[in-house]
Amino acid sequence: MIKIIESTNKHQMLPFIMTIFVYYAELYLFLLDYISSFFFCNILALLVILWPFYLLGIRKTNMLKHIFLFSFIASFLLLIYEVPLISMEGNRYVVSSYHPPEELVKSSGIYVLGVNTTEVLLEEGLEEQDFLELNSHSMIFDINQVTNIHRYANKTIALIQLIGINLEVDYVHQMSMNVNAYLSTGNIAIDEFLSRNNVNGNSAGLALVLSSLIEQEEVKNAKTIGVTGAISKTGEVIEIGQVKEKVLSANKINLPYIILPLGNLEEANEVVESLNLPIEVIGVQTVSDAIQKINELNEEIKGESE
Repeated sequence: MIKIIESTNKHQMLPFIMTIFVYYAELYLFLLDYISSFFFCNILALLVILWPFYLLGIRKTNMLKHIFLFSFIASFLLLIYEVPLISMEGNRYVVSSYHPPEELVKSSGIYVLGVNTTEVLLEEGLEEQDFLELNSHSMIFDINQVTNIHRYANKTIALIQLIGINLEVDYVHQMSMNVNAYLSTGNIAIDEFLSRNNVNGNSAGLALVLSSLIEQEEVKNAKTIGVTGAISKTGEVIEIGQVKEKVLSANKINLPYIILPLGNLEEANEVVESLNLPIEVIGVQTVSDAIQKINELNEEIKGESE
Protein backbone atom coordinates (compact mmCIF):
# COMPACT_ATOMS: atom_id res chain seq x y z
CA MET A 1 0.00 0.00 0.00
CA ILE A 2 2.83 2.41 0.90
CA LYS A 3 4.58 1.70 -2.42
CA ILE A 4 1.35 2.38 -4.33
CA ILE A 5 0.94 5.75 -2.57
CA GLU A 6 4.58 6.68 -3.27
CA SER A 7 4.15 5.75 -6.94
CA THR A 8 0.98 7.82 -7.14
CA ASN A 9 2.72 10.83 -5.58
CA LYS A 10 5.54 10.58 -8.11
CA HIS A 11 3.05 10.54 -10.98
CA GLN A 12 1.26 13.54 -9.48
CA MET A 13 4.52 15.50 -9.71
CA LEU A 14 4.74 14.90 -13.47
CA PRO A 15 3.21 18.29 -14.50
CA PHE A 16 5.82 20.20 -12.51
CA ILE A 17 8.66 17.90 -13.64
CA MET A 18 7.50 18.32 -17.23
CA THR A 19 7.49 22.12 -16.87
CA ILE A 20 11.05 22.20 -15.56
CA PHE A 21 12.27 19.67 -18.15
CA VAL A 22 10.72 21.60 -21.06
CA TYR A 23 12.16 24.88 -19.77
CA TYR A 24 15.73 23.62 -19.43
CA ALA A 25 15.58 21.70 -22.72
CA GLU A 26 14.43 24.88 -24.46
CA LEU A 27 17.04 26.99 -22.70
CA TYR A 28 19.78 24.59 -23.82
CA LEU A 29 18.62 24.74 -27.44
CA PHE A 30 18.26 28.52 -27.28
CA LEU A 31 21.78 29.09 -25.95
CA LEU A 32 23.13 26.92 -28.77
CA ASP A 33 21.24 29.12 -31.29
CA TYR A 34 19.00 26.26 -32.44
CA ILE A 35 15.76 28.08 -31.59
CA SER A 36 14.75 31.74 -31.46
CA SER A 37 13.47 33.70 -28.48
CA PHE A 38 10.02 33.73 -30.13
CA PHE A 39 9.90 29.92 -30.16
CA PHE A 40 11.33 29.76 -26.63
CA CYS A 41 8.67 32.06 -25.19
CA ASN A 42 5.82 30.59 -27.25
CA ILE A 43 6.39 27.14 -25.75
CA LEU A 44 6.37 28.63 -22.25
CA ALA A 45 3.16 30.48 -23.14
CA LEU A 46 1.66 27.19 -24.31
CA LEU A 47 2.38 25.64 -20.91
CA VAL A 48 0.78 28.64 -19.20
CA ILE A 49 -2.38 27.99 -21.24
CA LEU A 50 -2.21 24.18 -20.95
CA TRP A 51 -2.12 23.75 -17.17
CA PRO A 52 -5.33 25.74 -16.40
CA PHE A 53 -7.22 23.59 -18.94
CA TYR A 54 -6.08 20.46 -17.12
CA LEU A 55 -6.86 22.10 -13.80
CA LEU A 56 -10.42 23.01 -14.78
CA GLY A 57 -11.29 20.21 -17.17
CA ILE A 58 -10.26 17.03 -15.36
CA ARG A 59 -11.50 15.66 -12.07
CA LYS A 60 -8.62 15.31 -9.64
CA THR A 61 -7.68 15.09 -5.99
CA ASN A 62 -6.88 18.30 -4.12
CA MET A 63 -3.20 17.37 -4.09
CA LEU A 64 -3.11 16.98 -7.88
CA LYS A 65 -4.94 20.28 -8.30
CA HIS A 66 -2.25 21.94 -6.23
CA ILE A 67 0.45 20.40 -8.43
CA PHE A 68 -1.22 21.71 -11.60
CA LEU A 69 -1.65 25.13 -10.00
CA PHE A 70 2.00 25.17 -8.94
CA SER A 71 3.04 24.11 -12.47
CA PHE A 72 0.95 26.95 -13.93
CA ILE A 73 2.56 29.51 -11.60
CA ALA A 74 6.05 28.20 -12.40
CA SER A 75 5.38 28.38 -16.16
CA PHE A 76 3.95 31.89 -15.85
CA LEU A 77 6.92 33.19 -13.84
CA LEU A 78 9.41 31.62 -16.26
CA LEU A 79 7.57 33.23 -19.18
CA ILE A 80 7.70 36.67 -17.53
CA TYR A 81 11.42 36.17 -16.85
CA GLU A 82 12.23 35.22 -20.46
CA VAL A 83 9.87 37.53 -22.42
CA PRO A 84 12.43 40.42 -22.55
CA LEU A 85 14.51 38.22 -24.88
CA ILE A 86 12.01 38.95 -27.67
CA SER A 87 13.00 42.64 -27.67
CA MET A 88 16.61 41.56 -28.29
CA GLU A 89 15.73 39.37 -31.27
CA GLY A 90 16.81 40.37 -34.75
CA ASN A 91 19.68 40.28 -37.20
CA ARG A 92 22.14 41.97 -34.81
CA TYR A 93 25.90 42.32 -35.18
CA VAL A 94 28.70 43.73 -33.02
CA VAL A 95 30.94 45.90 -35.21
CA SER A 96 34.46 47.06 -34.37
CA SER A 97 35.60 50.00 -36.49
CA TYR A 98 38.29 52.65 -36.74
CA HIS A 99 38.34 55.49 -34.23
CA PRO A 100 40.83 58.27 -35.05
CA PRO A 101 43.66 58.43 -32.48
CA GLU A 102 43.22 61.62 -30.48
CA GLU A 103 45.77 64.00 -28.99
CA LEU A 104 43.82 65.15 -25.94
CA VAL A 105 46.44 67.61 -24.70
CA LYS A 106 47.61 69.80 -27.56
CA SER A 107 51.30 69.45 -28.48
CA SER A 108 51.80 66.62 -25.98
CA GLY A 109 52.50 64.14 -28.79
CA ILE A 110 50.47 61.49 -26.92
CA TYR A 111 47.64 59.99 -28.96
CA VAL A 112 44.92 57.91 -27.30
CA LEU A 113 44.34 54.70 -29.27
CA GLY A 114 40.76 53.47 -29.24
CA VAL A 115 38.24 51.41 -31.22
CA ASN A 116 34.57 52.07 -31.95
CA THR A 117 32.43 49.11 -30.88
CA THR A 118 28.73 49.28 -31.71
CA GLU A 119 25.80 46.91 -32.03
CA VAL A 120 23.83 47.27 -35.27
CA LEU A 121 20.52 45.77 -36.37
CA LEU A 122 20.52 44.76 -40.03
CA GLU A 123 17.40 44.35 -42.12
CA GLU A 124 16.25 40.78 -42.58
CA GLY A 125 18.06 39.16 -45.49
CA LEU A 126 21.20 41.24 -45.12
CA GLU A 127 24.40 39.49 -44.04
CA GLU A 128 27.91 40.47 -42.95
CA GLN A 129 29.17 40.96 -46.51
CA ASP A 130 26.21 43.19 -47.35
CA PHE A 131 26.97 45.39 -44.34
CA LEU A 132 30.65 45.63 -45.29
CA GLU A 133 29.73 46.66 -48.84
CA LEU A 134 27.28 49.30 -47.58
CA ASN A 135 29.99 50.69 -45.27
CA SER A 136 32.98 50.33 -47.58
CA HIS A 137 33.93 53.95 -46.83
CA SER A 138 34.55 53.02 -43.18
CA MET A 139 37.52 51.11 -41.79
CA ILE A 140 35.83 48.09 -40.21
CA PHE A 141 38.08 45.74 -38.26
CA ASP A 142 35.64 43.03 -37.25
CA ILE A 143 31.96 42.10 -37.41
CA ASN A 144 30.36 39.30 -35.40
CA GLN A 145 26.75 38.21 -35.21
CA VAL A 146 25.20 38.52 -31.76
CA THR A 147 24.62 35.05 -30.29
CA ASN A 148 21.81 33.94 -28.01
CA ILE A 149 24.32 33.53 -25.17
CA HIS A 150 25.12 37.25 -25.54
CA ARG A 151 21.39 38.12 -25.60
CA TYR A 152 20.67 35.99 -22.54
CA ALA A 153 23.54 37.50 -20.55
CA ASN A 154 22.39 41.05 -21.38
CA LYS A 155 18.79 40.22 -20.45
CA THR A 156 19.79 38.69 -17.13
CA ILE A 157 22.03 41.64 -16.21
CA ALA A 158 19.28 44.13 -17.13
CA LEU A 159 16.69 42.33 -14.96
CA ILE A 160 19.06 42.12 -12.00
CA GLN A 161 19.80 45.84 -12.34
CA LEU A 162 16.05 46.53 -12.06
CA ILE A 163 16.17 45.35 -8.44
CA GLY A 164 19.11 47.60 -7.68
CA ILE A 165 22.00 45.15 -8.07
CA ASN A 166 24.67 46.22 -10.55
CA LEU A 167 26.75 43.32 -11.85
CA GLU A 168 28.52 45.27 -14.60
CA VAL A 169 31.89 46.84 -13.90
CA ASP A 170 31.95 50.55 -14.74
CA TYR A 171 35.36 50.58 -16.40
CA VAL A 172 35.22 54.27 -17.27
CA HIS A 173 34.55 55.22 -13.64
CA GLN A 174 37.28 52.83 -12.54
CA MET A 175 39.69 54.43 -15.02
CA SER A 176 38.76 57.92 -13.81
CA MET A 177 39.38 56.96 -10.18
CA ASN A 178 42.76 55.37 -10.97
CA VAL A 179 43.96 58.25 -13.16
CA ASN A 180 42.97 60.90 -10.61
CA ALA A 181 44.48 58.88 -7.75
CA TYR A 182 47.79 58.62 -9.57
CA LEU A 183 47.94 62.25 -10.71
CA SER A 184 46.51 63.87 -7.55
CA THR A 185 45.60 66.89 -9.70
CA GLY A 186 42.82 67.53 -12.21
CA ASN A 187 43.09 68.24 -15.93
CA ILE A 188 40.37 69.95 -17.98
CA ALA A 189 41.03 68.01 -21.20
CA ILE A 190 41.08 64.68 -19.35
CA ASP A 191 37.93 65.50 -17.37
CA GLU A 192 36.16 66.40 -20.61
CA PHE A 193 37.26 63.12 -22.19
CA LEU A 194 36.04 61.07 -19.22
CA SER A 195 32.64 62.79 -19.29
CA ARG A 196 31.90 61.77 -22.90
CA ASN A 197 29.01 59.38 -23.46
CA ASN A 198 30.86 57.37 -26.11
CA VAL A 199 33.85 56.42 -23.94
CA ASN A 200 33.95 52.72 -23.06
CA GLY A 201 36.52 50.58 -21.29
CA ASN A 202 39.62 51.63 -19.38
CA SER A 203 42.39 51.33 -21.97
CA ALA A 204 42.93 55.11 -22.21
CA GLY A 205 44.26 55.33 -18.64
CA LEU A 206 47.98 55.32 -19.46
CA ALA A 207 47.56 57.88 -22.26
CA LEU A 208 45.59 60.20 -19.95
CA VAL A 209 48.28 60.09 -17.27
CA LEU A 210 51.15 60.69 -19.71
CA SER A 211 49.27 63.55 -21.41
CA SER A 212 48.70 65.25 -18.06
CA LEU A 213 52.32 64.82 -16.93
CA ILE A 214 53.54 66.37 -20.17
CA GLU A 215 51.13 69.30 -19.82
CA GLN A 216 52.40 69.84 -16.26
CA GLU A 217 55.95 69.77 -17.70
CA GLU A 218 56.94 66.88 -15.47
CA VAL A 219 57.78 65.00 -18.67
CA LYS A 220 59.05 66.49 -21.93
CA ASN A 221 58.13 64.94 -25.25
CA ALA A 222 58.71 65.93 -28.87
CA LYS A 223 57.72 62.59 -30.42
CA THR A 224 54.32 61.47 -31.70
CA ILE A 225 53.36 58.31 -29.82
CA GLY A 226 50.23 56.18 -29.80
CA VAL A 227 49.43 54.99 -26.28
CA THR A 228 47.04 52.38 -24.91
CA GLY A 229 46.84 50.59 -21.57
CA ALA A 230 44.82 50.56 -18.37
CA ILE A 231 46.47 51.60 -15.11
CA SER A 232 46.03 50.93 -11.41
CA LYS A 233 46.00 53.61 -8.71
CA THR A 234 49.67 52.90 -8.06
CA GLY A 235 50.69 53.24 -11.71
CA GLU A 236 50.89 49.60 -12.76
CA VAL A 237 50.05 49.18 -16.46
CA ILE A 238 47.36 46.55 -17.11
CA GLU A 239 46.75 44.53 -20.28
CA ILE A 240 43.97 45.56 -22.65
CA GLY A 241 42.03 44.07 -25.58
CA GLN A 242 41.66 44.84 -29.29
CA VAL A 243 45.42 45.19 -29.72
CA LYS A 244 45.43 44.50 -33.46
CA GLU A 245 42.77 47.13 -34.08
CA LYS A 246 44.71 49.75 -32.12
CA VAL A 247 47.93 49.00 -33.97
CA LEU A 248 46.10 49.43 -37.28
CA SER A 249 44.58 52.70 -36.05
CA ALA A 250 48.04 54.02 -35.18
CA ASN A 251 49.35 52.99 -38.58
CA LYS A 252 46.50 54.78 -40.36
CA ILE A 253 47.76 58.19 -39.18
CA ASN A 254 51.43 57.16 -39.46
CA LEU A 255 52.32 57.09 -35.77
CA PRO A 256 55.91 55.77 -35.56
CA TYR A 257 55.69 54.52 -31.96
CA ILE A 258 53.19 52.72 -29.75
CA ILE A 259 53.49 52.34 -25.97
CA LEU A 260 51.32 49.60 -24.50
CA PRO A 261 51.26 47.03 -21.65
CA LEU A 262 54.15 44.58 -21.65
CA GLY A 263 51.63 41.73 -21.65
CA ASN A 264 50.32 42.90 -25.04
CA LEU A 265 53.76 43.40 -26.60
CA GLU A 266 54.04 39.99 -28.28
CA GLU A 267 50.62 40.27 -29.93
CA ALA A 268 51.33 43.80 -31.14
CA ASN A 269 54.69 42.81 -32.59
CA GLU A 270 53.07 39.90 -34.43
CA VAL A 271 50.67 42.35 -36.09
CA VAL A 272 53.49 44.74 -37.00
CA GLU A 273 55.67 41.96 -38.43
CA SER A 274 52.90 40.17 -40.33
CA LEU A 275 51.80 43.39 -42.06
CA ASN A 276 55.30 44.90 -42.26
CA LEU A 277 54.19 48.12 -40.55
CA PRO A 278 56.70 50.95 -39.92
CA ILE A 279 55.91 51.08 -36.19
CA GLU A 280 58.11 50.49 -33.15
CA VAL A 281 56.13 48.89 -30.33
CA ILE A 282 57.27 49.45 -26.75
CA GLY A 283 55.97 47.41 -23.82
CA VAL A 284 55.87 48.83 -20.28
CA GLN A 285 54.86 47.53 -16.85
CA THR A 286 54.42 50.82 -15.00
CA VAL A 287 53.84 54.51 -15.69
CA SER A 288 57.46 55.09 -14.62
CA ASP A 289 58.60 52.66 -17.33
CA ALA A 290 56.57 54.60 -19.90
CA ILE A 291 58.12 57.90 -18.79
CA GLN A 292 61.58 56.36 -19.05
CA LYS A 293 60.86 55.11 -22.59
CA ILE A 294 59.59 58.55 -23.63
CA ASN A 295 62.76 60.13 -22.22
CA GLU A 296 64.90 57.63 -24.15
CA LEU A 297 63.05 58.36 -27.40
CA ASN A 298 63.59 62.08 -26.89
CA GLU A 299 67.27 61.52 -26.08
CA GLU A 300 67.55 60.08 -29.59
CA ILE A 301 66.37 63.44 -30.95
CA LYS A 302 69.08 65.24 -28.99
CA GLY A 303 71.68 62.79 -30.22
CA GLU A 304 70.60 63.24 -33.83
CA SER A 305 70.66 67.05 -33.55
CA GLU A 306 74.14 66.99 -32.07
